[in-house]
Amino acid sequence: MNNIVYRLAKGVQVREEGWGLLFYSQVEHRIYFVRSGQWLYPQYFDGTWAFGPLVCDIAKRMGTSVRIIERPIQKLTRYLVQSGMIVNGLC
Repeated sequence: MNNIVYRLAKGVQVREEGWGLLFYSQVEHRIYFVRSGQWLYPQYFDGTWAFGPLVCDIAKRMGTSVRIIERPIQKLTRYLVQSGMIVNGLC
């Protein structure tokens, strides 16, 4: 998972809310809520990104170890891929 590059799926927007992030698919008219608190920002989803650098950046910003951040972000990434909100960025 560390080397895979991701991006938002076509027609998906992400917006910051007080409790986390809201993902909205304009194509399918679906909304997904991510209770991430201050861990994630919409800017993380601009362009393409890789899992490893994202986890490192979050850990550094939160002042915690990568080991604490890695599992929840991995679970979130799987959820967003399965829901169709993010896709492989190389396609």
